Amino acid sequence: MIRYFRPVCLLLPLVFFVLPLAAQRDDASGPTMVSVYIMLDNNRPLQEQLRVELSNESGIPITQGYTDVSGRAKFQVTGVGGYILKVSGTSIQDGASESFEVYRCPPLERCTQQVIVRVKAKDEVTDSAKTQSVGTSSKTAVTSAAELRVPENARKAFDQGLAAWQKADYPLAAEKFEKAVADYPQYDSAYNNLGVMYAHLGQNDKAMAAFKRSVELNDKNADADRNLARLLIRQKDYPPAEDLLKKSLAVQPTDVATLTMLAIAEIQDAKPEDALRDAQKVHTLPHDGFAVVHFVAGEALEEKHQAEEAKVEYTTYLRESPNGPEAAQVKDALHRLANSSARAAPKSQ
Repeated sequence: MIRYFRPVCLLLPLVFFVLPLAAQRDDASGPTMVSVYIMLDNNRPLQEQLRVELSNESGIPITQGYTDVSGRAKFQVTGVGGYILKVSGTSIQDGASESFEVYRCPPLERCTQQVIVRVKAKDEVTDSAKTQSVGTSSKTAVTSAAELRVPENARKAFDQGLAAWQKADYPLAAEKFEKAVADYPQYDSAYNNLGVMYAHLGQNDKAMAAFKRSVELNDKNADADRNLARLLIRQKDYPPAEDLLKKSLAVQPTDVATLTMLAIAEIQDAKPEDALRDAQKVHTLPHDGFAVVHFVAGEALEEKHQAEEAKVEYTTYLRESPNGPEAAQVKDALHRLANSSARAAPKSQ
């Protein structure tokens, strides 16, 4: 029997998304995903993977990571306060964000804040580097051609929307993203962020429409694919959600949030083999805050009548997230399996 999961509540910013960061926190508070988006001042796509370092306001490094092919990175932040992002790479001038505040996430929620960092390209690039970049770009660039032509007024509204979002002022952020798409109707990233703001405001129909428009404008916008899929999962419309998540993974193959949502959609869609495979992919990656994959794997293994293996997954969930939103269901599952084992055990003569 397939049991219903509470969908992963990740409403991701720009990215309904940014990089992970570890610190002590109150167990009653949820983690915050800081979604970082690195952009060149000339709006051209980045041609290399950039190093991103997360520091506190005093400049003390906390963690570091690297951008994906679309110039994005994610940090899971488990401590409130002020932070700074520093960016470096061979083709750019070293840059840094302004100090930004990470706010406390409500209990049992998974929140996301978007931070955008603009950097400048180095004035001189060798011919060999140019040749190598061009070759790489043809295979990995995911920025839409339309987005390279964003006019200044739309870009300004977009940045103002990000600033309001960072302060959790969702109505103002929505207003700014609405202006951005009004000024430039081909602005797929702005539509995606607008959808996130509508979702935060509980306007799910508007959020759905905005995400769909973003996907239409850029078929390689992994964030929009993921965000639209999230809403479809909440509506229990699993097959199209799975298609969108697979498309997102074609651009970002190791994104833990996407793999987790795909596993959830697949177990709900009565595909335990697929769900187990994708949950196990998450197991091989850093997945702090995504213990739900062990719940999914346990459900899939129960469907496959592998009770002992299911117990291991459920126990792992409780070790990683003892007070998580699925903890009660996991404990019920372990109790159910224990009773089943007791009934099946041969009675002594």
